[in-house]
Amino acid sequence: MALVGKTERRDIPGEPGEWMEFRQLTGGELDEAEAVQTHRSLSMVKGLDPAAMSAIRTDPGVPVVAVPDPAAAYDKDTLVQYGVVAWSYSEPCDAEHKRLLEAATRDWAASAIVEMNVRPPGSASGSNGSSPPDESAPNSESLTDSTPVE
Repeated sequence: MALVGKTERRDIPGEPGEWMEFRQLTGGELDEAEAVQTHRSLSMVKGLDPAAMSAIRTDPGVPVVAVPDPAAAYDKDTLVQYGVVAWSYSEPCDAEHKRLLEAATRDWAASAIVEMNVRPPGSASGSNGSSPPDESAPNSESLTDSTPVE
């Protein structure tokens, strides 16, 4: 069982001497951030009239846009509320002040949180025993080094 608890401190780009400390999120917290973003996206689509929806679906001239930023799948404010645990600013690191972060800093923090918490595409599946043993676990061993039970 893996429990969250890892924290990581990073310097804030463009703000010399300033830093934020992030923590890993629970599965429920990530799910909540994803649900908030999904609800927001569906609300925007719901507001389109049927003719616009049809044009988007059938017009080959409408480009298909890939999501370049993995953080785009999650609500940034929710990520920041749960993931930022400390900072070097003089204001307290609380919910009220987290909501007051400028957009660029909030977006950077959200991306850092996603980077800490979400596996890149293609790495979410098992390794079929090809991964080396986890060196942080002193008694772990690779599946390829184990003796099969007969």
